[in-house]
Amino acid sequence: MPEYQSWTFPHIPAELAELLFQNDEKLVVVGVIGKSAFSDSNKMVAMGVLDSHPSLLDHQPQEGTIRLYYNRKKSMLLLHFETTFDAACMQKMLEEELAEDAYGHFLLFNQRVRNRFARMLLFATQVCHIIVFVELSVTFDASLLMIFRALKIIRDKYILKFLPKLVKNSSTGTFLGKSARLCSPRVLFLFENYPDGYEKTSECISKLEFEVEDSIYKMLRNEFIITNNSAMSLFSIPSNKRFVYYNTDPSLREDPLLKSITMLQSFLQKSNFKEDDEDDLEDLRPFKGFGKPLIQCNPERTQPTVEEMFLKKRNFMDLLMDHVDEALQIGFDDSSTKFKGKNHFVILPAKAWYETFKMLHRIFIENPDNPKFEANDADYKAYLENFNKIMDIDDEFFNACCDIGLQKAYAMYNNPTLTHYSSTVHKKLVEEAVSLYMKYARGTQTVINETKLREMCERCWRNGKQQCEMPSLRGNPCVLPKHIVKEPSEHSSAHVFISTCNCGRTQGRREDPYTMKHANYEFYEYMANNCNLCAKVKKVHFPVFEPSINDYRAAEFEIAFPKLSIHDSIDFAERHDLRSPDSIDSDECSQPLTASQGTHTNLSLVSTDELDKIAVDDGDMHSSEESLNELVIQVKDKDAQKEEEKERSIYRQPSTTEYLPGMVHTESPLGLLPRFPSWSLVCVGPSSVYSHNTGLLEHFQSGFLSGANFLLPWDVHVRLEHSASWAYEKTRLRKMGEVFILKIFVGCEYECPRGHRFMMNSPDKVLRGGSGILRDSGSKIVYNNMPLYFPCPCRSHKADVAQLMRVHVVTPKAPVNVILDPRVRTGERDYIFTMGLPNPPKLTQSAYWILRLPYVYQGDEGPIAPPTEITATSAINYGCLLAGMFGVSETEVDD
Repeated sequence: MPEYQSWTFPHIPAELAELLFQNDEKLVVVGVIGKSAFSDSNKMVAMGVLDSHPSLLDHQPQEGTIRLYYNRKKSMLLLHFETTFDAACMQKMLEEELAEDAYGHFLLFNQRVRNRFARMLLFATQVCHIIVFVELSVTFDASLLMIFRALKIIRDKYILKFLPKLVKNSSTGTFLGKSARLCSPRVLFLFENYPDGYEKTSECISKLEFEVEDSIYKMLRNEFIITNNSAMSLFSIPSNKRFVYYNTDPSLREDPLLKSITMLQSFLQKSNFKEDDEDDLEDLRPFKGFGKPLIQCNPERTQPTVEEMFLKKRNFMDLLMDHVDEALQIGFDDSSTKFKGKNHFVILPAKAWYETFKMLHRIFIENPDNPKFEANDADYKAYLENFNKIMDIDDEFFNACCDIGLQKAYAMYNNPTLTHYSSTVHKKLVEEAVSLYMKYARGTQTVINETKLREMCERCWRNGKQQCEMPSLRGNPCVLPKHIVKEPSEHSSAHVFISTCNCGRTQGRREDPYTMKHANYEFYEYMANNCNLCAKVKKVHFPVFEPSINDYRAAEFEIAFPKLSIHDSIDFAERHDLRSPDSIDSDECSQPLTASQGTHTNLSLVSTDELDKIAVDDGDMHSSEESLNELVIQVKDKDAQKEEEKERSIYRQPSTTEYLPGMVHTESPLGLLPRFPSWSLVCVGPSSVYSHNTGLLEHFQSGFLSGANFLLPWDVHVRLEHSASWAYEKTRLRKMGEVFILKIFVGCEYECPRGHRFMMNSPDKVLRGGSGILRDSGSKIVYNNMPLYFPCPCRSHKADVAQLMRVHVVTPKAPVNVILDPRVRTGERDYIFTMGLPNPPKLTQSAYWILRLPYVYQGDEGPIAPPTEITATSAINYGCLLAGMFGVSETEVDD
């Protein structure tokens, strides 16, 4: 019969049960619990109770397994607990949670590992006389103090209330007493590893063990885990016996299979054996000299030293048996001498103990693991509900840290000095609050409280601190608190710009517009009332909507007036015998023309690329640079002119019940007019007000940057079929055969939000002084698309975005009219903005005209905000004034 007979609870062999229970032998119960880093999770190697090495046993570790080892001769029963502190059990638990997607947070997993170990340790203190705690490191794990302290609280608060009631009716209830356990178990600490740097001598080993004992005792006393009355302690520490043991045998956990394989590999690597190598085989012999002739055996034996004998004889089982013998003889009384009470210690017969063991196992292990279990006893139910809460004391600490961080972070966000702010500032403050919170936050509630903080900040912002942020027509948000408005003009972005009146003489401050009427009409009407020149200038009136009923409304394109493209509009006019301005036949002109009512003929200058494609009837004309600007005017008689006027006067009458909600463009429905004009065309005086030597003076046109206040000369070559009609002007015109040269001054003016104005020398270059203006420089801006936006040269870094606001034209002193037909394209949109006039306006001769473009453009999708940043190379991508806006027609001459 082996010295130790073992089985796994609850499967006890029948013959072993008969042997154990027949004599009712009293046994000292020793529990072995702690940590193991090996795959077998066995901590019994140091006890010397195993028949073979643990790695050779066919055993799969499982958390909660209890293995019992019975030694009849020593009257001792060893309990080996496999817990989550064993590496193999912890790994298996982690793999199961990962497979079930129940891992969650590391701290939650750590709590589950610690709580299950604590439950098993608490159970061990109820059924054991001695507990051997196996430690892998060379020092005591101070984190165990928190577990011991929590179990002490649970025992005092719950177990001493419900457990005596539950075991009272059992056969051993009277023996267990008020504490409902065998005794206050004595704990021994077994350290499997010896610290490096310490000599393995009896003196050093004893000194180390005594120091560790003193350290452990002080820590347990300071945490009140052990007290003067051992019966009220979680466990006890012997006052006059050793309870710490350091293993000094490095081969204790050495795997014999791996050792044999290593030795075999070393032998296989040798080519042959010599006599000198015989010593290498000694490790494989059962004893020295085995398998050798007696004559070769060395009869001389070296005597081991005292220290070697000490290390060889040193065994943990000797220390354990000292405590077992004391338990069998007199029992344990580890209370302090100051305590005068009676000590409780009982050794139950094997059968009675086993029944008690099964009952307590059900109370402490099985019932808590059963989610469907419902306790009848209120105290026992409170224990089951509050066990994890008390054990997770660090989680409570982390939650308290999160609460403190949450309060500080929210207090920082809810700054009373900030009455209202935008969403951008709100997001910045939230991130700052979260950053402050994360300095305090720890534990499993970190993410939950972060979400809560964000919700609190969002609620605080929306309940009184939210800024309106309604974007203006130029994309700037309203800075007022969240409010309900009846009119868009009640918003305010707090942006103030410098803008110029229609004539360009007076500059004034303007608020960021929220309505198209304020942007393109009301401000300029206000400036006209405060400008001396605007009240005197000659104006071109633009057609606007005039209602005939009170309940007029904006037209709905998709329902009432489907959008028509330019070609669809022409087809519509032809089917109804209507002549639109763009549908006039131009057979009598030598170039593509734009019609103008009441003229003999009219000419529209197009880009150079288009002019190259024009077919010229006169075969004797030579292709030269001058011919690009040459126009042919054919003079008609009065009868033909009147007949043409009669045909052109037939237009669709505009609607008086519905108005155009946006601005006029090429795809706007026919017969709809806007409620107000977005363009302005004024004559500010005769051509003599402009001097090419001095440019535009400040008293006449204010706000221009130095050197950028000049117009560009543009020479237009005109050839008439009946040039005699210009005989009275021949003294003023340079005659080149049948070709006359007209000098027109033009300029594209840009204005930035700071009120700076400047002219452009070309589509990608700002005008830099009058000396750089060459002959016919104006053709660069006449025959090319001019960008709608351009960076203002007033700043070297992050320049303001200037907008094309005016076109200056100084007409020549000749019997001709300059025609304006501006067309603006914004971005990549298909439609093109126009002035909305039935016929392009004629500019009188020898006069200074200024065309003011819209401040804000509104398409079918709504207002078009200008770009926030722009460069000279990318400016043309955001919009442009299309080339070919100028035309020339002969002035009418009376008979």
